[in-house]
Formats: sequence, C-alpha cells, structure tokens
Amino acid sequence: MPVFDYDFDPADHLTTGTIGPPGHRTFYLQAGRGVEYVSMVCEKEQMRALGEALLSLLDQIADAFQRETLPDPDIDMELIEPVIPVWRIGQMGAGYDDVRDMIILLVQELVEEGEEPAVARFTITREQARAFAYHALRVVEAGRPICPFCGEPIDPEGHSCFGSNGHSRQYMQ
Repeated sequence: MPVFDYDFDPADHLTTGTIGPPGHRTFYLQAGRGVEYVSMVCEKEQMRALGEALLSLLDQIADAFQRETLPDPDIDMELIEPVIPVWRIGQMGAGYDDVRDMIILLVQELVEEGEEPAVARFTITREQARAFAYHALRVVEAGRPICPFCGEPIDPEGHSCFGSNGHSRQYMQ
C-alpha cells in the first residue's frame, strides 16, 4: 500500500483559488477534511488541465456506468485562510474508483531530478469533482484577457503584440 504525505480519503473540501492581482496571481490547490487541510502552489495551466480532465472523466463515467453527475450548488469553493503552501505541484492525475463511486486525485510535489517527491491523495465525490472543475475553469478565466492576435496575456496598461508581424500594433482591452 502506498504511503501518502497527505491523505484525505475522503476529502470534504477541495478547491482552487488565487492570491494577488491578475498578471501576478499565485494559484493554489487546497484540500482537506474537517479542520485539517493542505494548500499547494500550482500553475494556472495545471488548474485548467485538471478542470478539463475532471469534466472529461465525469463524461466517461456517465457513459460507462450510467452515473450522471448533477451540480451541487452548496459546495463551498472558497480558500480556507491562512493559505500556507506545503510545496509546489509537479504532476497531478485523476482516476475513478467505481466500487466506491469516488474520484481519486493524486498530486505529486515538484522536485529536482533524483529527489523523492511528496505525494498527496484526495478522494472526492463526483459532485465535488464537477463543482471543482467548473470553479477551476472560472478562476483561470478570471485573469488577464488573451490577445486575439498572438495569444499572449494583455496587461492593464496595454500589450505589444508580437503577432502583428513587426508592426508594433498596440492592443488595448
């Protein structure tokens, strides 16, 4: 049986959130049960990928097991203060335990090559997974708008667009 540095099986809290202004936000993944919880630093694209992967997994579960996941508006998606990260996330994975009807998230610490990463397991309901996925995608989209020409973020003061082929087009949102 694997040993997890953090093991919330089941977790009654799973969320993501940011601290800081757009362009300088730090993303966090937070999970826990009762008064125990853990926070980890993650990348914006990791949250986008996890949100999309969970929605895809829920669709696969619905198709394979005829288990539709309804939204639960009562799930609290706020970060619990204080947010003190234990480590930065390197890898994440999600799976489904069909016997228990639970989603399992495995989160691994980002470490230097040759070091042994810390690992966390968070087991959540399908309803928690759906709420988390939609919340994660909303949090990601709440940042700086994306330039339609080059795909880079637009700062509040403007944006020098490299997609303008050297014509230094300024794009303001």
